[in-house]
Amino acid sequence: MIKITVITVTYNAVSTIEDTILSVISQNYSDIDYVIVDGASEDGTVTIIRDYAERDRRIRYVSEPDNGLYDAMNKGARMAEGDYIYFLNSGDLFHDNKVISDIVGSLKPEVDIIYGNIVYMNPDGSRSVRKYSQFCSGLFYYLLGDCINHQAMFASKRCFSENAFDTFYRISADREWMIRQKKAGMKYKAVDRLICCYSLDEESISVRNEKLTWKENGMIIKKHLPAGYPLYCFVNLIRNGSVSSKILHELYEIAFIRNTGE
Repeated sequence: MIKITVITVTYNAVSTIEDTILSVISQNYSDIDYVIVDGASEDGTVTIIRDYAERDRRIRYVSEPDNGLYDAMNKGARMAEGDYIYFLNSGDLFHDNKVISDIVGSLKPEVDIIYGNIVYMNPDGSRSVRKYSQFCSGLFYYLLGDCINHQAMFASKRCFSENAFDTFYRISADREWMIRQKKAGMKYKAVDRLICCYSLDEESISVRNEKLTWKENGMIIKKHLPAGYPLYCFVNLIRNGSVSSKILHELYEIAFIRNTGE
């Protein structure tokens, strides 16, 4: 039986951590290893984690200072006992209780990374679906300034044992990690299945530091896909134009996003 490790990285998330934990332990798939990496929260988060860990032996946790999000994610990956690893941030939820069992049922021995679609939980309360096709696993997709949301994907443990997140990047280390996996020959598989409900928090580090996000993204493309860097810059220029940005955004929504009544 394939074991799945779910990793939640959290810090001072007393208002959201319980819903995320319940989303994991209510999965109808039994062989789950649940690792929670807390950054020494001071708001009661650890009390909630400890209470659930005492009741469910699948839950293991650590609470200690770390050097940022990706350091904590690397720590969780080192603790993982599963064959595949999945990251679910505090505040995010599995779409339903059959996600893991359906993903395991879709896995093939040759697949290193399997991914599906996500539901954006927008700040205004509305929801929309972000679809990721097989095209999105190609390197060309990154030149368009996009990447697969890491909450959409399950990756084999060897993807982390051989290539951890590069903590040099504060915001885009997951994007850089995905490119390295593709260049290393890891096999991606897209499935048309909703994986998680992802909270689009206006206070998230990527939203509050948009300039740094694009700076890191550019550094990553220049390092790993230098021949495509001019195209990346051209697309970025279009994104920054008021009219062209609106047109690009509308085309993007037509291709990848649909509103949902969920």
